[in-house]
Amino acid sequence: MYKGYRIVCITPAGREKYLSIFKKHIYRKMEEGLVDEWQLWENSVNPSDLAYLESMAAENPRVKIYRIEEPLNLDSGQPAWNSLRTHKFFKFAQDDDAIYIRFDDDIVWAEEDAILRIVQARIDHPEAFIIYPNIINSTICTSWHQEIGALSEEAGIVKKERPDDPDFAYLDAFNYSDSGIIDLIHKTFKRRYEEKSLSAYYLPSKSFDDYKHFSICSICWWGKDHIECGRIEEPQMSYELPKKYGRPVWFCGNALLFHASYHTQIEYLEKVRQPYYLDFFREITN
Repeated sequence: MYKGYRIVCITPAGREKYLSIFKKHIYRKMEEGLVDEWQLWENSVNPSDLAYLESMAAENPRVKIYRIEEPLNLDSGQPAWNSLRTHKFFKFAQDDDAIYIRFDDDIVWAEEDAILRIVQARIDHPEAFIIYPNIINSTICTSWHQEIGALSEEAGIVKKERPDDPDFAYLDAFNYSDSGIIDLIHKTFKRRYEEKSLSAYYLPSKSFDDYKHFSICSICWWGKDHIECGRIEEPQMSYELPKKYGRPVWFCGNALLFHASYHTQIEYLEKVRQPYYLDFFREITN
């Protein structure tokens, strides 16, 4: 509970390899009294991952598994989840007294006061449609981190946003899938963490008055807005609905999170970087 609002975290869930890391941070914020509940939106057919969700609900009474009636039907060779059904879970996040914060299951680290800063930004900017934190390895943020020198350009330069084309930087294949850039992102974070120079990533907080397209791997909204969106939720939540309602997104530039990987980056990270890729986050997350 914070300033009269219930603080509810949400994760479309999920993969044990990531959840087993980040849950330590969420559990601690529960113990501190900031986070009241964690909703796990069941969106997997992997038996071991489903069992892990059940173990989380069993070990912590404030972790709740939410399900929808529609079966998760996947063709052979597809991943064990379907991001195109996540929008149907928003009906569980509409309590008027709650602030909801979504963390995709591959968010593996949050700076100590990141959740508090996100929540405070939500309260301080009530007119904003959603709050968007500063996410390391999240398309548009990666370009800004290069601009301010937090991330070098030695592996190449990611595309910059272009006001006339919301998808120009968002759909940059280099940003999403190049092994050199994701390797550099992970190595740079590790170095900055050990040097205690993570503040180099901080950016000015601001309103996205020009309605930007970005990855919604973490966003925050009012329950009282009773948000509903369609199956292609990312463009809708990032800029289409904010533009429709005339309520720009507020970017919280000092709330740092780390997004482990896009689906296009996983193969390289798991085959080449595995000894370093997640073990470091297991060591530092508490």
